[in-house]
Amino acid sequence: MPPKPKFTKDDFINAALDIVRESNIESITAQSVAKKLNTSTRPMFNYFDTLEELRNAAAERAREIYNVRAEKGLSMTPAFKGFAMEYVKFAMDEPSLFRLLFMRKAENSDMKSVLDSEGHLDRVIGAVTEIFNIDRQRAMWLYENLWLYAHGMATLCASEVVKFSREELAEKFGMLCRSLLMCINAPDDERTRIVPQSNIKITGSVEDYIKRE
Repeated sequence: MPPKPKFTKDDFINAALDIVRESNIESITAQSVAKKLNTSTRPMFNYFDTLEELRNAAAERAREIYNVRAEKGLSMTPAFKGFAMEYVKFAMDEPSLFRLLFMRKAENSDMKSVLDSEGHLDRVIGAVTEIFNIDRQRAMWLYENLWLYAHGMATLCASEVVKFSREELAEKFGMLCRSLLMCINAPDDERTRIVPQSNIKITGSVEDYIKRE
């Protein structure tokens, strides 16, 4: 009977994930993983044919960790707000993993592809349509703008520029959702699409800007 391997496949994936947490995915090398486990590079290739396979496995494990957090948010009430809060909290708690999953150059550049790739689009849209009793098109518009706001906050956190408390997150996302719902119910006009130029002047009060014609 051959001797039992000293290290499992999970041991190598977890070591690689620790390297990502300390640096980035490009820092995963056969030598760096072997050093983490205090072994030679040879045992790693009992489980992975190439270094790229190990890097992909580490990225998939990072995705699994994120999915647990996303599901936690979606189990809250209201689910769309819980999801947004957990997205930002994941960036605060796991900045390197967040950067790996959500701050790398992507082949797709349209918002629908970005939201699809996050992995929870239908769940969030379902939560938005249910709680606000709006159709899928308007729910998609609300979620897209919610996600842009959440991603901006999360990026600041992942870059270790700022941190937010749960109370701050709840307040900010609550304020944002109220604003977006007001926009959904207000008639659109040319003021929304004004492109800033040097010869444009906007005067008056806040009430003048937001009032309906």
